[in-house]
Amino acid sequence: MHHRISSWVLTFLLLTASVSLWAQTTAPATAGAGKVKGGAELILVAKVSGDVKMTLNGATTALTVDAKVAQAATVKTGKDSSVVLVFSNGATTQLGADSELVIEEFLQDPFASAVKIAELTEEPSVSRTKLRLNRGEIVGKVAHLKREQGSTFEVETPVGAAGIRGTTFRIVFIPNGTGQAFFQLSTVEGNVAYTPLGTGGGNTSGTPTNTTTTTTTTASGTANVAVPQGQQIELTVQVTQNAQGVPVVTITTPVNSTVAIPTSVASQVTAVATEIAKATSQAVFTPAPTTNSTSGGSGTGGASTTGATSGGTTGGTTTTTSTTTDKTTGAVTTTTATTTQVSGSNFTGNATQTTQQLTPGAGKTP
Repeated sequence: MHHRISSWVLTFLLLTASVSLWAQTTAPATAGAGKVKGGAELILVAKVSGDVKMTLNGATTALTVDAKVAQAATVKTGKDSSVVLVFSNGATTQLGADSELVIEEFLQDPFASAVKIAELTEEPSVSRTKLRLNRGEIVGKVAHLKREQGSTFEVETPVGAAGIRGTTFRIVFIPNGTGQAFFQLSTVEGNVAYTPLGTGGGNTSGTPTNTTTTTTTTASGTANVAVPQGQQIELTVQVTQNAQGVPVVTITTPVNSTVAIPTSVASQVTAVATEIAKATSQAVFTPAPTTNSTSGGSGTGGASTTGATSGGTTGGTTTTTSTTTDKTTGAVTTTTATTTQVSGSNFTGNATQTTQQLTPGAGKTP
């Protein structure tokens, strides 16, 4: 009996160790994504052709070169229009005509020195990027990510999510208005991991209209498909609406493998990548210097202290105290200013200030 129990215990321990090892070896590279704190992220417009607009917090503005594109912004291009965006982590993208892209998230940790995009072989600091292509075409090049430190770059569409692994890629999602949509994911350089929505990967947000949630269903197939260099996935999907009026994208063809990129597509992507590189060749991201200023005032009751901080490096909290005694009334005023430095390329903030009025000094006339 004792030997039987020992045998069961040993078997359990071996199974536990095997499961633990499997979990470690199959854990996704995005597991460390939560480590990215952000503060240095910045997206700039490098080139504009035609009609390109950005919508943020309900306000719509025309985009011009050097304009900043914030998180949660939606970028739309008109007919025969395009825009090149350059990210402070070294990623560059071009949004084609009649396209709609949402910057769902872009975070990047602070970096110490100036970054020239044309010379980057690796991102300067860890970052986390999530874009959503509601419709249209996007071509991008992502510098080698610090994946082992938690960096991720993902592009979602109503058909699936593409995890970029240091890549030149092209993604197309074009509804044709007849209940179908064309989807194509091409990897010209590097590697992309494709996860069809509805199979447990990514989420089901995103829709051609950007006003409702898209529900995605899939035919049987592999949940995650590697799209290596020189390969692509091409699908025609069904687009309908359910009883609640929510668009439903149905992948009718199982997604199990990839096919070789046609020469015409490879040439097109290469040409666009060359345009992107030219448009961003002079782009430089420089951490903004951190400055503090203190000024004092005079009058009954004494002084005031203020501070201002411009981000660019990670700082701490600085407290400045000023005490003034009025010669006539004897009133003593103590002012404390607390300034918190915040990381970021374009952050400017004012210090918080508290003032304490004390009682008049002994022997003085109020």
